Amino acid sequence: MKKRIRSIEQVNVTSPEKQESEDASIVHEHAGVFGVLDGATPLSGFQNQDGHNGAYLAAQLFKNHFQRLSVGAELVKEVTKANDKLRSEMLDHKINIDIGYERWSTCVAVVRISEQELEFAQLGDSMIMVGYVDGTSKLLTRDTVEGISERAKLKRNKDRELGRKVQAEEHFEDPLNQLRFNRSMANIANGYSVANGMKNVEEYIQAGKLALRDIQYVFIFSDGLFHPELNLDETYRQVRDFGLMNYIQKVTEVQQDKSLRVDDRTAIWITF
Repeated sequence: MKKRIRSIEQVNVTSPEKQESEDASIVHEHAGVFGVLDGATPLSGFQNQDGHNGAYLAAQLFKNHFQRLSVGAELVKEVTKANDKLRSEMLDHKINIDIGYERWSTCVAVVRISEQELEFAQLGDSMIMVGYVDGTSKLLTRDTVEGISERAKLKRNKDRELGRKVQAEEHFEDPLNQLRFNRSMANIANGYSVANGMKNVEEYIQAGKLALRDIQYVFIFSDGLFHPELNLDETYRQVRDFGLMNYIQKVTEVQQDKSLRVDDRTAIWITF
């Protein structure tokens, strides 16, 4: 017997620091495909003729690809195909894809719901959780961006020990220089995963399948919903108990009170 979706709630709230959201959401009910995309804010000044930057374009390219999928499409293959399209689009716009911070990139968290199964695929720090009928929750994905600045510093130190040319550490006290170096850590060992047109991206996709039988909720969300004082299981319970928009309002207030950056906040909550 097919497990029926009772409701789908999606929210995309733009950061107060941005002119347009660099996140996007996927709701393709016919194919059972749902997802959240979080474009990485560019560290270069590129804009296309319509004024869109690389983060927006990467997220929208993935959204358009997944909104057109047929029933039964395999997520890992489709993430790889969309990533290939992203590389082609960057080359068409004369982007130097050999420089990490020049690439357009997006985090990806997508699920496909079939008769009795949930399939998922993820890159970056947009996350996927499920909630069970017994009240427990399970995080299906790992945040590969967490701790990237520390791992980047370790890599620089190791490179210096090996005699490779790396600027002095004082250079990376400038936040922009640090962030640009971090982008060179994409899709490498001890780095982080992201869709940015690199040909090896499939190696870094977190993916899996699980039975739908005891699942009551599916929660997909960008890192703009990360609470500075709650872990993700607690975040899940807050959304389940008080609603998605109520939680987003609360986490935004906490971020602002602590003078933290308020990012785009995008989520999908599916109830069976």
